Amino acid sequence: MSYNILEKSIKYLKGVNLKKARLFNIELNIHTYEDLLFFYPKKYISCSILNISEFKSNIEKNNNNKIIQILGKITSIEEKEVHLKTPKKGKILTARLEDHTGFIELVWFQKTNFFKKNIKKNVPIVVLVFGNVNNVKWFQQKIQIIHPNIQKFRLENNFYPIYSISKKFKENGINNLFMINILQNLIEESKNDIKEIFFQDIIFKKKLMTRKEALIQIHFPKSSKELFQAQYRLKFEELFFLKLSILLSKNRNTTSFHSYPFSKLGRNFYKFYKYFLPFPLTEEQKRVFKEIRNDLKKPIQMNRLLQGDVGCGKTIIAILSMLIALDNGFQSCLMVPTEVLAIQHYSSIKKMFSEIGIQIALLTSSTSNKRRECIYHNLFTGKISILIGTHTLIQDRVLFQNLGLAIIDEQQRFGVEQRAKIWGKNEKPPHILIMTATPIPRTLAMTLYNDLKISIIKEFPTGRKPIKTVHFFNKMRYKVFEIIQNQILKGRQIYIVYPTIEEKYNKNKYQNLIKGYHILKEKFKNLEDKIGILHGKMTSQEKNIQMIRFLRGETKIMVSTTVIEVGVDVPNASVILIENADCFGLSQLHQLRGRVGRGIHQSYCILMTNDKISIEGHFRIKKMCQTNNGLEIAKEDLKLRGSGDLTGTKQSGKTYYLRIANLIKDYQLMKEVIPIAKNFFYKNPNFLLTHETTTKNHFYKYYRSFWLRIS
Repeated sequence: MSYNILEKSIKYLKGVNLKKARLFNIELNIHTYEDLLFFYPKKYISCSILNISEFKSNIEKNNNNKIIQILGKITSIEEKEVHLKTPKKGKILTARLEDHTGFIELVWFQKTNFFKKNIKKNVPIVVLVFGNVNNVKWFQQKIQIIHPNIQKFRLENNFYPIYSISKKFKENGINNLFMINILQNLIEESKNDIKEIFFQDIIFKKKLMTRKEALIQIHFPKSSKELFQAQYRLKFEELFFLKLSILLSKNRNTTSFHSYPFSKLGRNFYKFYKYFLPFPLTEEQKRVFKEIRNDLKKPIQMNRLLQGDVGCGKTIIAILSMLIALDNGFQSCLMVPTEVLAIQHYSSIKKMFSEIGIQIALLTSSTSNKRRECIYHNLFTGKISILIGTHTLIQDRVLFQNLGLAIIDEQQRFGVEQRAKIWGKNEKPPHILIMTATPIPRTLAMTLYNDLKISIIKEFPTGRKPIKTVHFFNKMRYKVFEIIQNQILKGRQIYIVYPTIEEKYNKNKYQNLIKGYHILKEKFKNLEDKIGILHGKMTSQEKNIQMIRFLRGETKIMVSTTVIEVGVDVPNASVILIENADCFGLSQLHQLRGRVGRGIHQSYCILMTNDKISIEGHFRIKKMCQTNNGLEIAKEDLKLRGSGDLTGTKQSGKTYYLRIANLIKDYQLMKEVIPIAKNFFYKNPNFLLTHETTTKNHFYKYYRSFWLRIS
């Protein structure tokens, strides 16, 4: 086997010592030359190349909003001791940089020994000046650049790569200049070992840049055209292998799994539908239920994704599906991501089924040992027809008599391994219904969820009014209290959501729940016994009591953390106030907003922030006020946060498989890649067994785990 330099540890790379190598290992999971090569810049800055007289002219015009390169020679270096405010003496290093048009002074107060050692007189060097007026000063009729970056190279065609550098990296001497230097060393040492992984016919057909050139140009582009070509090539490669993984998985599972046919609609279903259905189904709910009903009739396992925005009525479809399972002699389970949501579902479904006599149970991590043992026994003997709970449902001791249907709510919060455990709860795998309130474009959904059948509810139940979303700064809090008071007088209920529970867990000095709770009790003294509190540190019993009081209308104001984010359904709640709203993600804000607007009353989502918020925070607030459209919100959120881990084992951020491609931003490219990947696969269904080692090795190294998880 030939040795590939890209497999070398980064500790052997010029410029990287053992301490820095360990930091790369721990913080970024970068271990080898190849790992570092895949650490792409997050952006690029236009970088002018000026002589000194042009630079001085730019400074005089205040045109210093970009990175500037100046090529010159150091003609003198002087180091002086200076007295600081502390007893210690400091040093200041001054160097004179000249070219044929003039001179400027370079000044360092820090790392003076380093620069003194590395700067040589009368040798051409490049000085990089960043667009910060505080770094450039006039002193004694001379221009001084404070702490400039010194380069031994000249950036070609004005592109300066910017890498993501964490605070911990900066504290250990790893800055952007360091990254540029070690990546230049890396490319120089390893460029001849960068092998092509695509077949030539694909490269020729799509006119792709070679892989070697793309990996060089992505770090140090010669032009905007070559940067685009490099990005296109690397995105194409990632999306191609992602789609190939899905096609291989589908091919591996060519035979559908046998399951139990639910052939009839029986007494329980008809009785509930006729007498206890809480509201008439919309036409879209009827259509989706018919799709599910047709799946359940077959002796083949149903794998269906039910997608619909918050409040569209997915839960009633799940309930009707469970009744079909029951009428055919099978048990059902409903797995949800939070205990609060499990309690809510249990309470509401138990109430709906009370007149029919269906046995349901609740199982969460807070369930007592005595109650747990009783549930285990009754579940195994078939006395419990429906089990509702959190991830505790997949524990080994949870044994069903005959599980026929498993429903997973907000599936993106569970990993693939967790979901797969449900399959083993019966001799034949149960039918699977996955529900999500995260709107996903259809092509993206097919990419994410392989060959799942997809049902979408776009229509909301009749009588719903669009939620009005408004933004208030803290200084306008009195107006917010007026809105709350007015809604309570009308008989409505209120959610107030805080980002943290207590001050001691609050590093960012956000509003906290405990303090807010006491302020509200003081402000609304007439409601002192009608203000509830709900957070993750409470016991299951405490949460249950609080939720039941709110459901009954006994609590008028529910002070909560984000434990109410998913699924909580109280039609009388008309206002949700979100404190420090700018610290939440877009999708989370949209989920929280979905807690209101579930009845016939006009509802409001109030976003409260400090006077100063970040640019991203301002964008999120503005987007929330502009639209209630969940699909639009989801797209913007994915643009900001990345597409998450497609396998479901990590729920946010960039995936290991997609270092540069983004499933939302590159949606059109994905549509372009899909037919090419399909064509390649149909011509080479056994390519993993061929001798095309570079393609096969790349797949096994970076996509094998994803392929196996979705298979």
